[in-house]
Amino acid sequence: MSGIDKSRRTFLKGSAAALAALPLSTLLHHGSVRAESRAEDGHAHDYVNDAADASDHARFEEGQLCENCVFWGEGVENGWGRCTHPDFDDVLVRAEGWCSVYAPAS
Repeated sequence: MSGIDKSRRTFLKGSAAALAALPLSTLLHHGSVRAESRAEDGHAHDYVNDAADASDHARFEEGQLCENCVFWGEGVENGWGRCTHPDFDDVLVRAEGWCSVYAPAS
């Protein structure tokens, strides 16, 4: 085998490995950025950071909070956590918050 063929083969193997690693690095980066921003009142689905502010909403019932909703993901810090609903994928929501897509966790 000539030196040129060996170099090209090494280059192609390295390129393929680098290309395969790109999606993984993008996922890792996305996860770290996602935890930065917090939802503000009105973000989506009539979201409010304090469920008491939703008391005049037709769908609101006492006791409905993000932290006891089926979409509540995980607590992060200081009462803020992830919502698994697609419209809230890019922000953290407050455990004491509420939105109109609330669904009780079973």
